[in-house]
Amino acid sequence: MNKSLSYAITSILIVIIGTIGSILVIAGEFIGWLVVVVVALSYLISKGLQDGISLRERMIGFLFLLKTPLVGFVFALVIGGFIMFISGYNPITSYWALLYGGLYKNWHISVLNATPLIFTGLSVTLAFKCGLFNIGAEGQYYIGAMLAIYLGLHINIPPVLMILIIYITGFVGGSLFNLIPAVMKVKTGAHEVVTTMMLAYIAAKLSSLFIKFQGGNPATSDHAYITDTIVENAWLPRFKEFIPSSNYRLHIGILIAIGLAILVHLFLYRTRLGFEIRTVGAAPETARTQGISVPRTIIITMCLAGGIAAMAGVTQVIGLDHKLFENINAGYGWDGIAVALLAGTSPIGVIFTALLWGILDSGGQFMARTIQTPTSIVEIIKGLVLFLLLGKYLFIYITKRRKK
Repeated sequence: MNKSLSYAITSILIVIIGTIGSILVIAGEFIGWLVVVVVALSYLISKGLQDGISLRERMIGFLFLLKTPLVGFVFALVIGGFIMFISGYNPITSYWALLYGGLYKNWHISVLNATPLIFTGLSVTLAFKCGLFNIGAEGQYYIGAMLAIYLGLHINIPPVLMILIIYITGFVGGSLFNLIPAVMKVKTGAHEVVTTMMLAYIAAKLSSLFIKFQGGNPATSDHAYITDTIVENAWLPRFKEFIPSSNYRLHIGILIAIGLAILVHLFLYRTRLGFEIRTVGAAPETARTQGISVPRTIIITMCLAGGIAAMAGVTQVIGLDHKLFENINAGYGWDGIAVALLAGTSPIGVIFTALLWGILDSGGQFMARTIQTPTSIVEIIKGLVLFLLLGKYLFIYITKRRKK
């Protein structure tokens, strides 16, 4: 057996076993962590043998990539601990409760919190790659949620086809919604930060009106501010159906989100359109000289970003809530911006930063419930992480300006 075939077989086995391990981790099975660690080490050793790089050198390179976010996160924890101390709370006890809650006791909530953030983080990341700021992912989230509710209340067909239609409709709806700011930017120069933010506000208020006509009217329902529940054929399958020990709320939306992150990565770095998007984002004038249509690329990117953000709303409705609440103030679109920035606009990195955000949220809830340390501390830590990360980019920008 030649080396290339052997490497291909090894890679396939690593992917299969790694996928199984990841699913077990998501389901809360401890053995899944062991499988993932073993698979990760196996991959690094296999890759090292192929490239002639030792495991130690590859590990150092990997840690170097994580250097900036890790340092920022540690500094944020130190400052957050100091704030706890001067406020009269025990930082050691509080952080232990946060980690215990986020990584163990409330792990399923961490995963549920991370799922929509992966979608919105990918949406913002894709736009960033084209030099755009899709700050209105929150509005596109609402569009996806409303379309999912409407279809889930008015059609009832076999589950697989039902879910597929809802996802496609949500994606198209979010894309068309984001087509408005895209065309405005191309035709009039209107900045997408302003237009997408305005549309996000409109979508959020539109959802309140939508609820009134989908079972939320006080005259016809006991739930004045909630839509009726969508049909069960529109519900995403739950982990409990194939892993009985997992939490009953966990659904396969997290697997869809992770799969999409991998697809976005491949799209950006393995396709011509992905190359064009990155070229327009890095150097628009160079893109023009290479025959790339900048307006066309901007419109396509904004539409794709809108569709991906809408998938967050679809997943939340058909996976977890199965209804839509008025004034829910989801915040997944806004948090998606933070997730994308922390990931360094890496589609794969978004998976991990979204999980980190989910862990902080669920761990913070557990911390507040058990030892009464306020969850505002967690929000301060999040803000500090972003502030320190953005400080790095500001430093790089100032350094470049001085060299010029």
